[in-house]
Amino acid sequence: MSHHRTLTALLLAALAAGVARAEDCPPAQLVTSVDMKIGDDGRIYVPVKIRDASRSLLVDTGGFWSELTKQTAEGLRLSTHHIRYELVGVGGDTTNMTTSTSLLLGNLRADAADFMVIPDANGFATDVPDVAGLLAPNLLHDYDVDIDFSTMKLSLYSQNHCEGKAVNWPGGIAVLPMRLDSSDHIQIPVQLDGHNLTAILDTGATRSVLDVELAKSTFGLTPGDADTQEVGRLMRSPQSKTYSHRFKSLALGGIAIADPAVRLIPDLMRNKIKDPHANLEGGTRIPRVTEKPGFGDMILGMNVIQEWHIYIAYKEQKLYLTRSPVVVSFESTTQIDQPAAIRGQATPNPPPAARLRPH
Repeated sequence: MSHHRTLTALLLAALAAGVARAEDCPPAQLVTSVDMKIGDDGRIYVPVKIRDASRSLLVDTGGFWSELTKQTAEGLRLSTHHIRYELVGVGGDTTNMTTSTSLLLGNLRADAADFMVIPDANGFATDVPDVAGLLAPNLLHDYDVDIDFSTMKLSLYSQNHCEGKAVNWPGGIAVLPMRLDSSDHIQIPVQLDGHNLTAILDTGATRSVLDVELAKSTFGLTPGDADTQEVGRLMRSPQSKTYSHRFKSLALGGIAIADPAVRLIPDLMRNKIKDPHANLEGGTRIPRVTEKPGFGDMILGMNVIQEWHIYIAYKEQKLYLTRSPVVVSFESTTQIDQPAAIRGQATPNPPPAARLRPH
């Protein structure tokens, strides 16, 4: 009889321990969800309220700091000022102007969100007339980010979940390791025609791009020939030519993508950061010796991202992917490329970080 009581007690203790572990390790909890719109540039826009005014922001996982256009800042009468900090774009464009205002995304609110201010609204979708700027990882990385093209929803989830248990999607799921650099860019290992590269996952890029110098040195390509024709110019750097080349294969972990079309562009961001004479008065640039300056090897843009349901686990540093039952298609109508909206950290003291919190 005592053996029976002992076994029962052990079973109850094990059950209680299992319940406690489940409570300590809950599934990912939805925090907020908003509708997505795909602009005529093929990129993701979401509705927000800035200073209680309804606007749209481009979702830019390849950005660094969230940004507002100068027109938005002036239209909403936001005070701006220059700081000893500068952001550098892929096109070599720079800004050191900042502003602070309230931001509402779904049911998340920041009373004093800090934005960098960009000089113009060029480069955004023409069919999103209320676009005000871009939403970057400085406001996203406190949450897991779910991008679902089948429901056209951008959802933010709590990061308080078990490692490897962020999603329970049906069907095949690929889980890729990712690394965040000092600018919160999502870096993942890829293979392009068998060459190991590091790519940045960038919803702010209309197309996937490759550094043109790497294309020449590693892949032996000749920009301008029959297989690598000139196709456009860089946004904000119209003198910089871009080229297109169709590679044989792109591999992300166990995912294989056949015949990917990739744009080849010059890395003007790298040149700006490395040029000691290119900084604005009063600013300094201190390149990080542990990271490759510029945008690195490659950017995975929306022409690849649009085929996948993507879950970005920032804290866990894993990327979850499954084939989307709905593939968003787009065809850009401009010869001016919008390869990325990446901004690189240029000085050691960024603006203070505001956080989006439930309200």
